[in-house]
Amino acid sequence: MHQCYYCEQIFDSKEALYDHVEIHSDIERNQEIMDRKKKEKKD
Repeated sequence: MHQCYYCEQIFDSKEALYDHVEIHSDIERNQEIMDRKKKEKKD
């Protein structure tokens, strides 16, 4: 049993967990990029 530390979803294998966690990291990365773009527009 492996649990996602972002949303606490449970997975049977490490591979499934890693595939799932990539979704969260992509969301975080996109959020950072959007935040940066918003700050640039304000300046």
